Amino acid sequence: MDSGYYFKTTFLSITAGIFAGMFIYGLFDIDISNARAVGGVALRSIVVAIITGVLLGLANMYFKIDVAKKKSK
Repeated sequence: MDSGYYFKTTFLSITAGIFAGMFIYGLFDIDISNARAVGGVALRSIVVAIITGVLLGLANMYFKIDVAKKKSK
């Protein structure tokens, strides 16, 4: 497996999880009827998720930790 596989698996899973978690958690703190506040929460959560995903993806390219290990027969 090449380094791109390790980056891709880590980046996608971390980014999706952090975005969903921060977005849902942020909705509890704001007035949902305010579209500008919802947009701010969505923007903040996607930026944090992408930055974290890139940093952890690059680290996983270096350390090559496989997150989806296959079962041996």
